[in-house]
Amino acid sequence: MHIALTAVTVLYGGVFVVSGTGQLAGRGLLRTPAAACGFSPAACQGIGALELLGGVGLLTARYLMVTGAVAAAGLFLLTAAAFLYHDGQEDRGPRLWAPAVTAAVMLCVAVALPLTGAG
Repeated sequence: MHIALTAVTVLYGGVFVVSGTGQLAGRGLLRTPAAACGFSPAACQGIGALELLGGVGLLTARYLMVTGAVAAAGLFLLTAAAFLYHDGQEDRGPRLWAPAVTAAVMLCVAVALPLTGAG
C-alpha cells in the first residue's frame, strides 16, 4: 500500500475509532456532534457504532484490503448523509465542509485500496 494511502487510512481510522467510542460510551452524549443536531441518544449510539466499525475497518486496511475498502465505502455513505443533513439545515462552515471533505476522502480510499492491490 502506498505511503499516502496508509497515512490517510490510519489518520481517519484513528479519528473514527475515537469518535465512535466516545459516542458509544455515552460520556458527554449531549456534547457529541450528533446530539448537538438533535438526534436521540439511541441514534447517537448507532452513529457511534458505525463510526467505530468504520474506523476499525480502516485500521485493518493494511492487512485486509477488502475490509478497508468496505469500511471506507460505508464511511463515505455516513459522511455523505451528514453532509446532506447539514446542507438541509442550512448549516455553513465546518459543519458543512467537514463531512464533505471526509466523504470525498473516503470515496477516494474506497476506490484506491482495490487498485493498489494491498492486503
